[in-house]
Amino acid sequence: MIHENGSHATNLSSIKVVSRQSSVRSIKLKRMSMLDNVFFCAFLCVVGGVATASQGAINAQLGMYTGKGLSSTVVFCLGAWSSANLPLMVSKAPWWAWVGGVLGACFVIITILAVPSLGSGTTTAIIISSKLVFSCFMDHFSWLGIPHRKFTIWRILATIGLIGCVAVIAKF
Repeated sequence: MIHENGSHATNLSSIKVVSRQSSVRSIKLKRMSMLDNVFFCAFLCVVGGVATASQGAINAQLGMYTGKGLSSTVVFCLGAWSSANLPLMVSKAPWWAWVGGVLGACFVIITILAVPSLGSGTTTAIIISSKLVFSCFMDHFSWLGIPHRKFTIWRILATIGLIGCVAVIAKF
């Protein structure tokens, strides 16, 4: 609206006031919608795969300088230290979730021990293939709260192919 003197008037009913809380909520919704994007999640998985593949070699290198036991301790202490509000998060976890930390420690120790002997490629191929095969069983039997996903003939053939790929990587 323009007044006779040329100044502009603002219609107050058209102004939308956004509270800080609603803007934070919209940011969280945008983040969550990114995680609904299949391509973004696939990209995160690729990044995770690269991180996992390099983690074994990095941890093995640290183990050469600090000793295998100390390198595992350093890796896990740094991981725990980087978590914000760790005591509160830990207190809410179910009892069996503590096994995850032990399994993570086993993974780190195994890669520290295996990479120097098998090489990074073979170690990673064996670990990833065993992860995939076991994950298919977890899906099929809905272990640990995982939604059911049938272990179809196509998944069985794919796991056999994975095992063949590991054999080729290890041999050549």
